[in-house]
Amino acid sequence: MSSQQKKKFFKDVKHYFCDDPYLFRISADQIIRRCVHGQEAFDILKDCHEGPTGGHHGANLTAKKVFDAGFFWRTIYRDAHTMIKYCDTCKKQGKTSQRDEMTQNVIQ
Repeated sequence: MSSQQKKKFFKDVKHYFCDDPYLFRISADQIIRRCVHGQEAFDILKDCHEGPTGGHHGANLTAKKVFDAGFFWRTIYRDAHTMIKYCDTCKKQGKTSQRDEMTQNVIQ
């Protein structure tokens, strides 16, 4: 490990702590979030996108819901974009552009 890599490691490690069996991260906003990975991360992302409070919103809002629920993993934004890209409901619904919206006229 180079000295630059060691510096980065020790800079990053101060944001994490372990409370057996979980690893937690203290974010820049000083909120403690539990670190997850693998299938657990996928399930959380899916619940935040498709669950009762999900609403099939975009990737950034889905990732924000994961953060608000108290979870963290490094690839959350990439994973959210990938999930939404392949979500059947979102593909069927599509995005509504301003061109496709009906104009609103004032009723007199």
